[in-house]
Amino acid sequence: MLSKSYKKLKALGAADLKSVAVGQTLLAMMQQGWDFLWNECRARTMRSDVAGKEYIAFAHGERVSRPINSRLYANAPSALALAEQFVKSPTSLAATEATGAAYTIALSVLAANDVHGVGRKASANFFEVLIGHMVAAAIGVNPRTKVKMPEDPKVLLPTDYVFDIGPNAPKIHLPIKTSTRERAVQAWVHQLVLERIFGADVYRGMLVVIGETKRDTRTDAVIEICIPNQLRLFQSRIVKLDRLYYLDPPAPYLALSTARPTPVDVRPFGDFFAELKRLIAP
Repeated sequence: MLSKSYKKLKALGAADLKSVAVGQTLLAMMQQGWDFLWNECRARTMRSDVAGKEYIAFAHGERVSRPINSRLYANAPSALALAEQFVKSPTSLAATEATGAAYTIALSVLAANDVHGVGRKASANFFEVLIGHMVAAAIGVNPRTKVKMPEDPKVLLPTDYVFDIGPNAPKIHLPIKTSTRERAVQAWVHQLVLERIFGADVYRGMLVVIGETKRDTRTDAVIEICIPNQLRLFQSRIVKLDRLYYLDPPAPYLALSTARPTPVDVRPFGDFFAELKRLIAP
């Protein structure tokens, strides 16, 4: 369904990730996915074992999408309007609205992929471009995915997205994942490598994740699989990430912000845009 758009998005992102053309393509894909989910699929209310959260899923034939937080993904024109405003001006929304807008864009495409049997790699790539574009557009700088070694500029180290904002500002290291459960330690290891090469406080590590929900195939209930102790271990024994941003943040992770002796600063994704000026201040 979205295969042609993926190719276009990939080409546009490689040329200029922060561009208006990338934003327009993201919105077009969101609209296509949204229309398909609400008009051609069956919305199912899921039994939620996640305290304080309600979830739906979309079914098409025998395929069922991943769980979707119904408070973040409402069937209302206002949700689409917020998503469009977010793409056009990412710092103009309140933090809560920005989180919901990003979630709406992401899940419109990812859930449509689920019921079409599209592989997880395509969904992960879309999510990476979405978050990379929104951060690049807000900062006004395109990221790199390789950094030059100080001792030899001809040697390039492959990385996640890294943003060099200017000589007097901290650089941003932006790993992006659909779930922390999947090779989460990579984000801390990549941050450690950057610090060992360039020194502490040169790169601010900011991991962005969708959430930790899944459908329990035995009970058909929505559950969260959280690993707070592992995140605390990574933060205390490997290296510190400045922020962990979630589109659907689990309560056990939000509680890590006050953990002692090593807090893990976990926030909703929209907070990035609200605190952007402070994050990139020298």
